[in-house]
Amino acid sequence: MTRFGKGCYILCPLLFEGEAYFQWSNVIKYFIQAQDFEVWDIIEDGFMDFPKKKKKRSVNDTKEKLNAKAMHTLLCGLNEDVSKQVST
Repeated sequence: MTRFGKGCYILCPLLFEGEAYFQWSNVIKYFIQAQDFEVWDIIEDGFMDFPKKKKKRSVNDTKEKLNAKAMHTLLCGLNEDVSKQVST
């Protein structure tokens, strides 16, 4: 039986604790899709880099927000030890 950490709330992803990655990845995929399909697209297509400095808001702001949402959701799904390993 797979063991996931506490955090089974509808607004909180299950924690990945270093084991059973494939089960966790399926759960996190559907969790993210339930939150926002566009965020899942960002994860599948890869993180997008944007210029550091901008003079005014643009269409890219929406994509930047999706990037941030994707990274935040994935990082919230990692326990402290795994998070330290991937944070850099």
